[in-house]
Amino acid sequence: MLKHYAADHRYLLSAAGRAAGLTDPVAIDLDEFAEPLLKKARRGPLVPIDGVLVRDWDPDNRRTYLGAQLGLRLYDIDGVRFASVGFNYHDKRHWSGLSFYAVDRTDYLRLYRVALRCRRDAEPPSPPPVLPEEQLEQLWRNTIGYLDRANLRRIKKYGGRARRGVLLTGPPGNGKTMACRWVWEECRRRRWEWRLVTPDAYRQARAACDPVEAVKALFTVEKRGVIFFDDMDIALRNRETVQETDDQAVFLSALDGISINEGVAFVFTTNCGLDLIDRAFKRPGRIDLVLRIEPPTAALRRRLIERWHEEVRRGIDVARAVATTEGYSFAEIEELKNLLIMHGLDAGAWDWDWALRQFDANRHDLAAQRRHVGFAPPEPARNGSANGR
Repeated sequence: MLKHYAADHRYLLSAAGRAAGLTDPVAIDLDEFAEPLLKKARRGPLVPIDGVLVRDWDPDNRRTYLGAQLGLRLYDIDGVRFASVGFNYHDKRHWSGLSFYAVDRTDYLRLYRVALRCRRDAEPPSPPPVLPEEQLEQLWRNTIGYLDRANLRRIKKYGGRARRGVLLTGPPGNGKTMACRWVWEECRRRRWEWRLVTPDAYRQARAACDPVEAVKALFTVEKRGVIFFDDMDIALRNRETVQETDDQAVFLSALDGISINEGVAFVFTTNCGLDLIDRAFKRPGRIDLVLRIEPPTAALRRRLIERWHEEVRRGIDVARAVATTEGYSFAEIEELKNLLIMHGLDAGAWDWDWALRQFDANRHDLAAQRRHVGFAPPEPARNGSANGR
């Protein structure tokens, strides 16, 4: 049975390749990539396979459905031709061997990259981060708005800099990552360049065979884009209060020496206080805007909770949830939500008080000095004996 099934698939793939004009056809199951890819692709004609074509007049999902019970349909996207193949002549054989997509082997990787882009483009945009309106507007104006083509053209016309530096500071868990994710998604949606530089990536560049070029590459964009520097404390610390290292000099030199074709926005995040950051880094031209992200106010906490699932919101007293999270970070409030959901799935009810108690217990356990997290050597037994005697 397996040999016959495999032989049927090989024959069908070869016949589909001839019908679609594919020299070396490769079979693919597009799975979750299918809908966004087919919606973007140019829909071609139906083509018989070995002279057989059975059309299907089903009116549903016309844009993404093959439109035939037996046959294939041609598609084209970005110069890549591929085909949707359907030949389900036997209801006892698994559909994937007889209904699949085919592309020439030379275009396989290109089609994957196009499909990946289409799926990303189809993802719904995230809502703006929960920040004060003034900060949200400033973040937009100094990143996405700054890189707008018409805006960049005016900036260059009047002799302005085609780069912008934004520093996000403040205690952890209050929205810096959320803000960066929003800018990143907006950048990606416009198909601009983007890059994330972590401390590890920076250290690897410094240890490269040609560290100057490797570091420079971290700061370089070929066209418009945003470069995110996550927790780069190693390069930002004040040289008057900590021992100066080559990292700082190299970092600042690369930041100034970037060659720009269109424009770039740098977004830095750090948990350091502004007073601990080196003055050379804070000067205009390197950092043009500082946004300190503070723990959320009651109004911001309410905005966050109002984004939760409707059923969760109905099961709790939102006003009380806002009042009892005074002094909590966004990350801590989100952990409370997770605890609430976990307990709700077990108990069948939303118990805000239980989530608060469990959160406090978890925090207490993590803060306990004798608490081990992960692997740790056994503690020595008391009374000077390994076995307690």
